[in-house]
Amino acid sequence: MDLIRKFKLLMALMSTGFLGNLLVIYFLSKGFSYSQIGIETSVMVLGGFLFEVPTGIVGDKISRKLSVLIGFTIHALGTVVLLFLRDFPMLFLYALISALGASFVSGSFEAWLFDDLKYIGREREYRKVMREAKSVTIPLSATTLVVGAFLAQFYGFTLPIVLSLIVELLAIILILSIPEYEFKKTGRNYLSHTLSSLGELLKPRLFWLVLLSIIVGMQTNQFRKFFEPYLGEVLARSLGTTLMDTLGLLGIVEVTVRTVPRLIGVRLRDSWSRKAYSLAPVLLPLLTVLSVVYTNPIWIVVLGIALTIITAAFGFNLNVEFQHRIPSEKRATILSLDKMLAGLVMAVFYAVYGFAVDKLGLSGARLTFALALLVLGAGFKAGEILGLLGEHLKLSHLEDGC
Repeated sequence: MDLIRKFKLLMALMSTGFLGNLLVIYFLSKGFSYSQIGIETSVMVLGGFLFEVPTGIVGDKISRKLSVLIGFTIHALGTVVLLFLRDFPMLFLYALISALGASFVSGSFEAWLFDDLKYIGREREYRKVMREAKSVTIPLSATTLVVGAFLAQFYGFTLPIVLSLIVELLAIILILSIPEYEFKKTGRNYLSHTLSSLGELLKPRLFWLVLLSIIVGMQTNQFRKFFEPYLGEVLARSLGTTLMDTLGLLGIVEVTVRTVPRLIGVRLRDSWSRKAYSLAPVLLPLLTVLSVVYTNPIWIVVLGIALTIITAAFGFNLNVEFQHRIPSEKRATILSLDKMLAGLVMAVFYAVYGFAVDKLGLSGARLTFALALLVLGAGFKAGEILGLLGEHLKLSHLEDGC
């Protein structure tokens, strides 16, 4: 199997999950409150904030392959904790372990892939490779998620969690078989390298992309956070059943809303992809508002599909543009710093949102936060239209023919 095929297979394993956001319902079935789940998410994101830079430097100064390998091994340990989850301290531990594992993988994986492509003279194919990989990973992810949802409904959550652990172990074996070609290691010390990478990130050509990604990330996560129990309650009322009895349907909905539309989003024609990238800061919170104003289950699913198409196109374009703007010797650290800054914002957001749901209810919190994020997105879009940000946010890799 050649290099690119191995990377595509690894991305497929990385994207394979048997529960996805249905983990929220698993946590609820264990007796945790929305505020506790919000704290768990906040701890996971805050852990990413604390771990991102040290793990990114491992990728830049030692080995990106080793960083990814460590990350998957730690993540598998987190799945074991999830399997035996009993109380809030264990939930807290799961959040920390998951954050640490994800931090070792994030930044380093993309840097490893891009630099291996660069070594064989095919870095301009990065956009194509990512698009082709997602054409495989998305259908696979959809299939395993539906399977996991029905397994959870009829046999409990243990079986899909065990299957997830098996997939993670297979990924570890595959990582060991992929070569890491020589890349330009930084000769700076830890502090100097970090400060230099931070200075690079704060330059306008990267900073405004980072800020845009944080805003759109909040808008996207606000729609999706507690989406499954929100829709599950709507479905339960419509069908005259309980939330747990809707797990199979929610699995199908999860695939319909979050997985399959991603394939459409990443494969949009470049002209439509650019429009989705440009309009995302305004459209996403509007979709959340509409999901509260009219609570028909089919309508909510349609809105979720639209949101996923837009966010997939946005994220795909942003990722490729970011890779082309950053220097190789700082790639993993800059990507980690990017996720670190986003993590700090998201940690606060998730904690506040969890308590807001307990206080205002799912509908009230969704509407309140969506309106606030709409104002934020509209302000950012106004800056782009007025020409203040247009130069920094354009997709130059498309204009350069990359």
